[in-house]
Parts: sequence; C-alpha cells; structure tokens
Amino acid sequence: MSGKKGKKGQSVLLIPGAEGWEVWTGAGETVSLSLRSDTVHALEVSPLPAGELKMAFPLREVSSLPMMAPTTDKTLFADMADMHVERLAMRPAIESGNLSDCFSVAERGEATLLLPVVLAPPPEGSLPSRSPKAFDVSARCYPMPADAVAVWKELGRWVFALGINGNPMHFQALASVDLDEAAGREIRMSLMQLQIQGLLDSVPTHCFVWVGEQDASPGHSAITALGKGFGGRASMATKPTPSFPSKPSELLPADTRAERLAKRKRQQAALMVSALVLAYLGVVGWLGWKLVEAEKRAAAAQSILDEIGGGAEFISEHQKKWEQLDPVIGLEHWPVELLSRCAKAIPSGGQLRFERAEFNNQLEIDDDGTTKKIRRITLTGKAETLEQVNQLNLNLKRSGDLAYYDWNTPPPQETNDGRWAFNYDASPKDPQN
Repeated sequence: MSGKKGKKGQSVLLIPGAEGWEVWTGAGETVSLSLRSDTVHALEVSPLPAGELKMAFPLREVSSLPMMAPTTDKTLFADMADMHVERLAMRPAIESGNLSDCFSVAERGEATLLLPVVLAPPPEGSLPSRSPKAFDVSARCYPMPADAVAVWKELGRWVFALGINGNPMHFQALASVDLDEAAGREIRMSLMQLQIQGLLDSVPTHCFVWVGEQDASPGHSAITALGKGFGGRASMATKPTPSFPSKPSELLPADTRAERLAKRKRQQAALMVSALVLAYLGVVGWLGWKLVEAEKRAAAAQSILDEIGGGAEFISEHQKKWEQLDPVIGLEHWPVELLSRCAKAIPSGGQLRFERAEFNNQLEIDDDGTTKKIRRITLTGKAETLEQVNQLNLNLKRSGDLAYYDWNTPPPQETNDGRWAFNYDASPKDPQN
C-alpha cells in the first residue's frame, strides 16, 4: 500500500482499482492518484486523505437495467424507472436505504433512453471508515468511448460498459475470471440482448481494454482471444483518469443514512440547547431590567406616600363610610332592581307567580369594627305545572343579572289545589361580600 495525504478543501474519490481500492484527490479537473491499496474491503483503506470524501461502488455490486421511456418529460423518469425495476422484481428493501436511482442517457425522438440502477445492500466492511458525502457507480466516473465497449478490471474481476454520448448506458461484471474468448462471447451476448430489446441499434465491433499505468497487462494473446469471442476488434488503451460526476447519484446505504440522521439530530439538539441558553440569558436580562424598573417605581411610590402622610388614614376612613352607603347607592342591590331581575326569570306563557319576594341588603358592624355585608334573596310562589318551576330554577341560575348570587332551589311541593309551590333563596357567591 502506498499513497500521500491530501490537502484540506480537496475532493477525495474512493474508487475500485484493478486489485484493490484507489484514492484520487484534487480540485476541479486536476486530480491525481493519492493512495493505491491491495485490499478489496473499503473499510480497510487507510489512511484516507483529508477532504470531502466521495465513493464509487464497483460494478459487481450494481445491477444495470436500461429501458426506453416513451416520454421526454423528466418529471416522469423516476416513476417509470421504479415501475421498470418493480416489474423485474429488483426493488430493494426499504430498510436497506436508498439503493436505486435512474439516469438519463439520451433522447431518441419522443422517447428517452434511461439507465435505472439497483445497488445490492453493502455487506459489512464494504463501506469506508469515514462516511462519504456522496455515492455513485464506478462506470459513471469514466468517459465512455464512442461506438465501442470499454473493459477494465475492478477488485480482481473484469467488467465492461457501453456508453452513449460519453455516458454509460449499460455495464456489467463478467462471470469469466480471465480475459479470454469466453469473456468476449459474454459481452457480445449481453449487447445482443440490448439490441433485441430495441435499446441498441447495432452491436459495436470495437472493444477497448483499459489498463492503468501500474496495472498488469493482460497480454497480446488475451486481447486477441477477447476480440475473437467478441466478434470484432479488441485493443489495449490507457485507463482514463476518474472524476466524480458533477451531478451525483441519490444512492445512500442504510448505515450511512442512519449515521447522517443521527448527526443531524445531534446538531439539532446542540442548536436547541444553544437557543435555550440564549433565551434563558435573554429572560434573565429582561427580568433584571424589570426588577430595576420596579425598584425605581417602588421608591417613587414610597416618596409620594411619605409626602401625603396622614392622607392615607383619611382615605381609609372615607372608604369605610362609602361601604356603609353601599346598600343605598348600589343599584345592583336595590330591592326593586333585584325584583325586576328575578321577574325576568319567570317563564313566559305560564301561570307562575311570586307570592313573596324578600331582599335583605344591610351592613353589620362587629365589635372589632369590621363591616360585614348581609345580603339574601327569598322567593316563594306557585306555578300551574312542575315544568314551569323547573324552568324558573334554570333561568335564575343562568341569569347574567343574578350571576353574583348562589341559588338554593329545593324540589317544589305539590299543593292540594294541584299547583306546585316553590321556596328559593340566594346568597352572594363570595363570602367576603
């Protein structure tokens, strides 16, 4: 294993190499190989350079399911791709994360060639120790040759991809271990199936075998055998420098999604605590300011009180005398007013009459000089029916004019003449009054 540390602010691309993982770092289009590993487990790739980490999944873990969508409306692509994946029984489990995506490859008249992909749930150890910011497929990180097939090696296994306009329209990991005639026939069979499905006008006749600067050459005999099985011409070419797509995929395994959710919750909790602390400090400051203002007002009031001196005693004596006049000047307690309010409670259309109405409204002064108000209402009478008495009972208790009083309404009694007698009394609700 060899490599060099990257600089902060750079992008870090973790992508499968011929025998192990490779790490490319750089900014913009200027990238360089920073680390070359011989391990096939991304978790064991270390140390990862500082920077924004992005990961490209190897093709052996991704299923390519190209389709022709009978529309150019981009808003319909995702739904049509989902139905296509569902029809092929390839839909991943929801709990596994977001393991599917769809890419637009090319427009053909009123139709669009789409490339839905489905990622197999990443097994344990297949993700790096540091959570990537974005995920994609390795084939999308290389410029695809025009009218030709690209073949290269990933993590000890040969893969191929066919592109249109520089973008992959189909890719696949080969079952063949070696690059030989059987591998060429496998590639040709896959392309013929695409042609039968109407996704490919013609099968390409040229096959490029990509080899990196430090990768072992497959040899002239292997290239010749591949071309023979492929039914065309095969040649060796330098493997292009990878670059992460400008518009990354929406692939997001469950482990990384759960980690992001947990991180987001921690950030939200920290922000909430900070907001609460700021709110607490603000409330404390406001209360302190209000306390100072209250102390100032209290001092001013005390100063005024000291100035008026004995005037307070005069006011208190005047208040007592005013309360003694309350039975006379308090309109709401006048007998005539109370009788009028009680009469309003008599049900209409009936023969209910008050026979006696007493209104006690007076003051009593205890030996200690405390003034006590004595107020009481007594109503007696008769009605033709029990319903009239019950209605009077409800009207008295619901009356807003008599809300000051608490009514005692014992059940009415039937008299010898067939009428119903009632005897109600009321006293103020507040015992202090």
